[in-house]
Formats: sequence, structure tokens, C-alpha cells
Amino acid sequence: MIELLASLAQAASEIRQFVIAYGDAADMPGRTPDMDSGGRQAASGPSRPTERAALDERRLALLDELKSGAAQLPYAVAVLRGVSASMDRALSRWEGEDVSIHLPGGSLDHCNGAAQH
Repeated sequence: MIELLASLAQAASEIRQFVIAYGDAADMPGRTPDMDSGGRQAASGPSRPTERAALDERRLALLDELKSGAAQLPYAVAVLRGVSASMDRALSRWEGEDVSIHLPGGSLDHCNGAAQH
């Protein structure tokens, strides 16, 4: 399980780095071989950087992935918090503590699954 947690931490770190990079990239069009080092079109002609950035398919793909990740990560966080809470309850039970969950109108006893009023 320690190895899985290390993998999870590594994946979270990688996602954090992508989110940082996406912050800069989401405002600019995708780079092409004909751009200079500042991300500007190297060829001469009418410049419409705002329009080019807004319509760039590669920039839009970045935004789609950012939205997708933002939609999925709360589920991952919820699963991890659920695992943590379950492990905490099991450890508390092992330590002899009462692990009943108190709900409005009663409690749920995890030891036998019976509702108590």
C-alpha cells in the first residue's frame, strides 16, 4: 500500500505541474514551427493575436482537458477521504473506541449495522 500511495503522490504532483503550465498556455495559441521564441507569428501580415488565440484548436483542447480534470478530481478526493475515514474508524474500533456514526434521528452502529433510535 505504501507503493500505491507513493504513486498517487507522484501522479498528484504531475497534475499540479500540468495545471501550472496550463495556466500560461490557456491564454496563448498553440506553438507552431513558424513562431518566434515569444510565441508570436514569425511571418508578416495582419496580426490578430486575440482572434488566433481564441480560435486555436490546440488551446481549446488544453481547456477541455483542464475542465475534464476539474470534473474528475473531486471524485478522486472523495474516494481518498472515504478510505481515510474508513481506516480511521477501523483503527478507532481496534483501539476500543465507540465507532457509531450519529445520524439525525438515531445512530448507525458499524459494529453490527443496526440503526439505533
